Amino acid sequence: MSKGSDLQVDYDLLATSAKQLAQIRREFKGLEDWKQDIKSLLGDSGVQSAMGDFVDNWDKNRKRLVKEIEEVGQMVKTTSDAFKGLEDDLANATKGKKK
Repeated sequence: MSKGSDLQVDYDLLATSAKQLAQIRREFKGLEDWKQDIKSLLGDSGVQSAMGDFVDNWDKNRKRLVKEIEEVGQMVKTTSDAFKGLEDDLANATKGKKK
């Protein structure tokens, strides 16, 4: 954890968050394969049709969620990188003043 005058950044939390978001994204992307598996179990054409509508809606929302999870993960990484860069800049500026 980095400590500035008033600002504290938990880099471990940011790294863990980024990893967890990447794992959630992979899980959501992997859910596409279950469509064919479940279709064979339903039998009745009416049930298959209703489930097809549900699956199509789920696919649209799942893809949107995957994209949003990816964007949040990138924001977490960008935030962490920005704080690390700022911390390095401040450390270098402090070293320069001591000379």
